[in-house]
Amino acid sequence: MDAPNLDDLRQQIDAIDDTLHDLLMRRAELVDRISASKPAGGLALRPGREAQVIRRLLQRHGGRFPPAAMVRLWREIMGAFTFLQCPIRVAICRPNDQPGFWDLARDHFGVQVPFTAHETPFQVLAAVRADPNVVGLVPAPAQDEPQPWWPRLMSGDPTTPNVVQKVPFVAMPNSRGRELSAFVLARLEAEPSGDDRALIAVEATEELSRSRLAAAIRKAGLQDATALFDVEQAGTYWDLIEIPEFVGDADPRLEALRGALGIENARVVALGAYAVPPLVR
Repeated sequence: MDAPNLDDLRQQIDAIDDTLHDLLMRRAELVDRISASKPAGGLALRPGREAQVIRRLLQRHGGRFPPAAMVRLWREIMGAFTFLQCPIRVAICRPNDQPGFWDLARDHFGVQVPFTAHETPFQVLAAVRADPNVVGLVPAPAQDEPQPWWPRLMSGDPTTPNVVQKVPFVAMPNSRGRELSAFVLARLEAEPSGDDRALIAVEATEELSRSRLAAAIRKAGLQDATALFDVEQAGTYWDLIEIPEFVGDADPRLEALRGALGIENARVVALGAYAVPPLVR
C-alpha cells in the first residue's frame, strides 16, 4: 500500500476547517434570526436546552477525539452565541485562596463573556439582583457554613435569582476547578432538561429532624429526597433539600409539603433546579 500523501491529507483537513468555519458563520446568522424574533430584553440563557444539546452530542460521539474536549468546544460556542444575543456578564465568587472557581466559570461560559470576581457569595447575589443581565457563580453549599447563601433565595423579592445550573456539567481534566462544584444563579426560571434535580428550602421556627422531614416529603408526594444541609440563626431554622426531579415554583406539592410539616408559619420555597451532569469516560 502506498504511503499517504501528506499534502493531500493536509488539504483535506484544511477543507474540513473551512467547512466548520462556514457552519459557525451560518449558525451566527440563525442566532441573529432567532434574536430578531424574540421580544427585546431578557437573558438569552437556556440551561435546560444547553444540557440537552451536550447530552445528545455525547451520545453520538465516537472515535479518538476526547469527549471532554468536544464538550469544551461546544461550551465555547454556546457562550459566544449567548453573548451575541445579550450583554451577559458573570459575577464569580472567587476567594483569593480558591482560584479554581474562575476556571469553572471560564470552562462553562467560555472566554467571550466578561467576568468579575467577588470575595463572597453575598456580593455575587447583590450583583445579580442589581442587573438582570448578570448571572452569578457561587460555591456549592457546605454544612456548617457560618453564613450560607441559599437562605437568601427565599426572600420573595422579584430580583431574587434562581439556581439554574450546576457546574461543572462535564469536568475538564486540566482545570484548577476540577475538584470544585458551584451553582449558577440567574434572574430567570429554571427549565427542565429531562434529567434534573430540584433544590427546595424549608424555613421553620423549630428544628426539623431528618426523619420528620423525610416523612413530610413522602406525604407531599415528592420523590425520595436528600436533606442536604441545615442552619439555625436567631431561632429560625432552614433546611436545604434536593429532589431527584424537576419541581417548579407553581408545583402544588410545595404547598402540600408545607402543610405536611405541621408547623405554623413554615415556608417552603423552590430555589431552582439543575440538569444532572452526564457520565463521561
